[in-house]
Amino acid sequence: MTVGNTNLEKLHQKGSELASAAESLAALFEQEAIRLRRKDEIVWLTTLRSSILQQLERATEKEIAAKSSYNKARTEISLFRLAAGLLMMTSENRTMQAISRELLAGSSGREPHYGTVLIRIGSKGLPEDVEVVSISSLARESKRDEAEIMDRLLARGNLLFGEETFSYLIDRLVGEILRGGLGLPVPTERLSQLQGWRVLRLNPKNKN
Repeated sequence: MTVGNTNLEKLHQKGSELASAAESLAALFEQEAIRLRRKDEIVWLTTLRSSILQQLERATEKEIAAKSSYNKARTEISLFRLAAGLLMMTSENRTMQAISRELLAGSSGREPHYGTVLIRIGSKGLPEDVEVVSISSLARESKRDEAEIMDRLLARGNLLFGEETFSYLIDRLVGEILRGGLGLPVPTERLSQLQGWRVLRLNPKNKN
């Protein structure tokens, strides 16, 4: 009986040790899974930043090209109007004078916007709902001011960023993930709560 009880106690102790080892191993597996998940999320964010910034650069180049084309066309029209003015002064034909006056008058209205390209994060947050938006292009198409376009986007729950503020946001999110403070996806509401960055509102006098 004594030997049997001793063996039973040893088996019980061995079982406890195995159970404890299994719990420790499960905890290690869980920690490793968390570490790998965080690593994957950081890769997601850094890859996303690289892609978005490349899109931002391409969109900015398109705006520069559009501005250049507009300036070239405006110069050609100005020269044409100058020629029309000379024609009006020298011509005695009333019809020709009327046409010349119309060309000199040109088209009235505001100057088109060029060059303002931002990063929009929508209501679904990161990484699902992010894109590059040409504010200037939207302003030209709708014949509205850039400030009005941005206000409308913000009113719909979007967040707008320039290149630097977006990069800073990604760095901030990477730090939060490493500390275990959050994980992907990150909704817009959570992004709005983060400190140290601001939604971009452009000063019409300074678009940089």
